[in-house]
Amino acid sequence: MTTPTPERAQPVAYQVGVFALVHQRNQYLLVRPRRPLLPGGHYGLPGLMLNAEAGSGVAELGLRRALLSQVGISVSDLRLVGSHAARGTESGQADARLHLIFGTDYCSGILNPQPAELYSAEWMAASSFDNRTPEWLHAAVREYQSTAAPTPPPSVFGRKR
Repeated sequence: MTTPTPERAQPVAYQVGVFALVHQRNQYLLVRPRRPLLPGGHYGLPGLMLNAEAGSGVAELGLRRALLSQVGISVSDLRLVGSHAARGTESGQADARLHLIFGTDYCSGILNPQPAELYSAEWMAASSFDNRTPEWLHAAVREYQSTAAPTPPPSVFGRKR
């Protein structure tokens, strides 16, 4: 009879990152991070790699806090507009990453990128994105634009019948 060998503690197999595609007046907030978390291109989105237990419900809250601390803004409702898997590790602790991109609208605050984390942050029109902008960003913008509910113009005569 053989005795089963005790299972070794497995290292983390993947990491999850959450990022915000923030929209304001037909422009999107792009950042140049000091330590890139997203693949490709010079620009990225504000966000973070999650370091929390599964099921603790911190993704959206963590993303909102990251937006305040990284760029000094608050946003409206967050809705998933993109995801992609990538290779890469944070401190050598994972084999792969899953990036979740949440679309949202700017609410308040003054854009104030924190130099410890970002080289810069700027609002950029999607029409000015070019072939140096990663495809995952183009796809997230397309999804955000297709799912964003247009704001109806105010009615002059009150309620519609």
